[in-house]
Amino acid sequence: MTISFAPVNQVEDIEKIKKAVLDVLSILEIDPLSIVPFKKTPTFEPFLAECVKVARDRGYLSEENQPFQVKHVHIGAAVGHYTYLHHKNTASHDVAVLSSLLMGFHYCIDDYCFEANSVAEYGSCLASGRPQLEKGLSDLASLSAELSDMYGPVTGDLLRISNQAYVMGNHLEREMCGLHATWDVNHNAPLFPAVLKSITSAATSWYLLSFPCDVPVTRYLQALPDGICVHATTADIMSYYKEAIEGEFNCVEQMAQLHNMAGPDMLEELVKNVRLSHERVINVLSASDPSGELVSCYKSAIVGFIVFQALHPRYKIKDFGIFSF
Repeated sequence: MTISFAPVNQVEDIEKIKKAVLDVLSILEIDPLSIVPFKKTPTFEPFLAECVKVARDRGYLSEENQPFQVKHVHIGAAVGHYTYLHHKNTASHDVAVLSSLLMGFHYCIDDYCFEANSVAEYGSCLASGRPQLEKGLSDLASLSAELSDMYGPVTGDLLRISNQAYVMGNHLEREMCGLHATWDVNHNAPLFPAVLKSITSAATSWYLLSFPCDVPVTRYLQALPDGICVHATTADIMSYYKEAIEGEFNCVEQMAQLHNMAGPDMLEELVKNVRLSHERVINVLSASDPSGELVSCYKSAIVGFIVFQALHPRYKIKDFGIFSF
């Protein structure tokens, strides 16, 4: 393999990244040889078409040359199809499509499609009731409110907070390191990378949206911290390869710096965290709901998110040659 990395540039490093990805798949009982491409999955194209139609009907795609485009609906639908399709034909039916559109907006923000000042002012505009500085962010705000209102007060507020924190986190990322710069992580702030990531990523939303709207929050709340850890950490592991290629000083690199390690070596430690937190989530949800419904919802969501990341060209996981296609 002759790929040039910024932080990693040796065959041994590439193998460590590949092993971490395979370890995540193993923990979640995903057979990489059983993963089927998007277009060969019968439910994918119809779901994608539904998401595009809803986005157009809502006016999210009504203007040309706006930041939020059909390609963002496509990636959001790819997430939602694998992650939240278990809500279809249930009382939480609308969660699947609306979550997909929410993810589409998140990827639009993550790709720096909106102006920096518009992103920086997002939370202030929400709090003051002022219009957002760009139409797409107004659409995001109304979508977030609608999706949050489908749940009870506590889950709804956590979803609202998570969405706003994700936007703020994107602004903070621009402020701290931009696309390629690095900076020193203070060794007296060992909790900074992991904790900041957990409170500024969309991991809280990813976990909470797994569950039906009518389930009391108390039945899955205690597993929230470990659920956030699983979602945030697996996302770090699955995206590390493409971020390494792009030279991004990501959360893994920050934690590695604190431990005087190389990023690829840090992945092994993160895999251990994923294994432990995944087991805890299952144990807590099983105790709360012996029927297994909540465990099933959680597993469906986290497994789906990992399959999406494994499949999507954005993450370049196919380079590892672990699939049958």
